[in-house]
Amino acid sequence: MLEIELSSIPDAEEDTRTLTALLEDFRVKTGTKVHLRKMNWGSAWTDLMTFASHGKGSDVSHIGGTWVSSLAMMNALRPFKPAEVEAMGGSRAFMAPTWESTRQFNDSQVWAMPWTGYIYTICYRKDLLAKAGVPEFASMDDLGVIRKALQKLQETSVAEIPWLNPNIPAPYTDLLHIAASWVWSVGGDFISPLGDQVVFDSLLALKGLRYWLETYRAVPEAYKQLGWAECMALFRDGRAAAVLTDIRTANRFLSQDTDPLIRDNLGMIPIANVPWTGGGNFVVWRQVLGYPERERAAIELVKFLTNRENGLRWAREVGSMPARRDVLQEIYPPENPLHRAVMQSAEHGRAYHTVPLWRRIEYQIAQELGVVLQEANAKPNESSESLLRAHMEPLARRLNLTLGN
Repeated sequence: MLEIELSSIPDAEEDTRTLTALLEDFRVKTGTKVHLRKMNWGSAWTDLMTFASHGKGSDVSHIGGTWVSSLAMMNALRPFKPAEVEAMGGSRAFMAPTWESTRQFNDSQVWAMPWTGYIYTICYRKDLLAKAGVPEFASMDDLGVIRKALQKLQETSVAEIPWLNPNIPAPYTDLLHIAASWVWSVGGDFISPLGDQVVFDSLLALKGLRYWLETYRAVPEAYKQLGWAECMALFRDGRAAAVLTDIRTANRFLSQDTDPLIRDNLGMIPIANVPWTGGGNFVVWRQVLGYPERERAAIELVKFLTNRENGLRWAREVGSMPARRDVLQEIYPPENPLHRAVMQSAEHGRAYHTVPLWRRIEYQIAQELGVVLQEANAKPNESSESLLRAHMEPLARRLNLTLGN
């Protein structure tokens, strides 16, 4: 029996159970046994770099979408042929932002296939916003709507907790992904389209980062260290008026019993009118090129896992957001509270520029934003702008020197 290996980065135990069942279905269908290697988000990049540099490891890997361009630059991946891409549905089958992550900015070659999507959403209580005297978060054309509502919630006592953001420890890059929506929505960016200069120290980018930082500073001191699940539990208990959360936590929230008062007054929206939209992709490693049977099996495995049927199964069993458009329509129909957030992200969301060194740059920006948050907590009287300039401007200078500027 032919045997290959898939490495995956599960978010929860149900991911491993469902993926194991899918791989058994694949074995029955094709006669190929797939060994599963589990990784975690904290150390997966180091493991993948070992694969890339040593030319050995798994045949197929599930990776973060923002990592594709860096691995492709290293000549570590086996590209997908046009006929293979077409057989999997091509670009039309997937959300535009997730599809963008499959290629490098100056190359039409496809290096990965999208599997899952990932977004952030604001969950809020319509009734509490009304009591605070502000419109609900209905307009995404102007970030001032969210900022005004946040200020009013802080000034009034309609809820014990006006706003919650989860604490995200290093080395995770969620802080950058969350900040991206604020930066892009005011016209800023992090790096030039060609990848030759970082620009997150520009006036517009710093303005967006200031808006982002203000939401964290709005969280009451006693709740600044809570995680995703703890924040949503407080929202479910009616103690918080609004909370920022990720798509999987939001899906889990909707699958549980909730007080009718909260359910009837529930709103869910993307962070802004240009929401960051990421996800997970499958890549096939270049090492399979010398082994035709393994190569064919690796491509068939990616095709199998990314098809509509298995996309539906994955979304329903683990609560993950699918990357396929047809699955999105079925999982998030108009009556689903997440419909607007998901469709806005699918149609108008954005991914980072797919430049070769982006993985290195995104990691450093995310870590620096974590330091900014720590200082903001320690220095409540210092302005957000001065805190950001003190950290982001030196980092931009260092990174631009690395890029040759």
